[in-house]
Amino acid sequence: MVNGRPTPCSSIYDIILKSMKIKPGTIAVIAAMTLAVLVTLIIFFTRSPVLIVSELSFVLLYGESRSRAEMSLSSLVLFRRVIPIVVADDADEDIIQFAIAESSSQPFCVLFPLRFARAARVYRENNPAIPVVVLEGRQSEGANPANFAIGRNTDDYFLYKTDIDADFYRAGLAAAILDGEKSGRIVVFVEAAVQTQARQAFTRGLNDMEKPLETSFFTTYAQFSGLPDLSCAVLAGVGADFMERYSDIPVIFFSWINPDLIPIDVAVVVNDSPLAQLVPAVRMVEAGIMNGQIQSRILIPGGRDIDKNTMKKLRKI
Repeated sequence: MVNGRPTPCSSIYDIILKSMKIKPGTIAVIAAMTLAVLVTLIIFFTRSPVLIVSELSFVLLYGESRSRAEMSLSSLVLFRRVIPIVVADDADEDIIQFAIAESSSQPFCVLFPLRFARAARVYRENNPAIPVVVLEGRQSEGANPANFAIGRNTDDYFLYKTDIDADFYRAGLAAAILDGEKSGRIVVFVEAAVQTQARQAFTRGLNDMEKPLETSFFTTYAQFSGLPDLSCAVLAGVGADFMERYSDIPVIFFSWINPDLIPIDVAVVVNDSPLAQLVPAVRMVEAGIMNGQIQSRILIPGGRDIDKNTMKKLRKI
């Protein structure tokens, strides 16, 4: 405005505001919100990322879109980018080191599934200032991390294993729920290394549900010759042949395979994949916890003829 008269620019500005019915105060709020979003994005993208190494076969079986969705969600939860380092199944340590370096020179931490323990050791030796996480998976109590090819100085690594007690305890709860009023028998196929630990936790879950059902444990499918009145089966690393020969029996499946690829009889999936463990692992790194256990993620696809009330109970375990 000049000498009490509106300038052309101010007139145009007023006309625009009136035509859009937007008050000057509203524009200020929108500008402030836009600035806040921009600042948030700048902070997000400037924070050091989390890198996680995996092989191509894992991504294909886990599901590419599923992997992307879970990493995007993990990025939001952690408020830092999660960048996958996907390598060929037969990639050697040098290729893996190059792929990591190309993704970020200063990551917040790098997660290596146990199968990449040798690559984790090489990276740790070359980058001593960057936290290196080894996800051990289901290892029995007392298992020596030095045997994973990371050397004797295990204190140099963040070592996290799957919480076997918690997982099999919840599997026991789920088995009792799936049994319902049948009072049937349960068969559990489990890896020999964790059989005792799994048996104790699973039985505790049944007892806490006040259903001490008769349960048989096997470490190979060849040991199993059939049992009458089965109400539930648990497959934890072994016994996949069970699903090919028995149908209409609810299965609790310890697996990270894409649920779209599993049989309809699977009622509960126990997922301890690196992607499922990513967020709790990074949070423990942030807290400076060098050794820890991580519960698996429980998924309830439903299975065949699982009623809504049973589904509701399963989702609470």
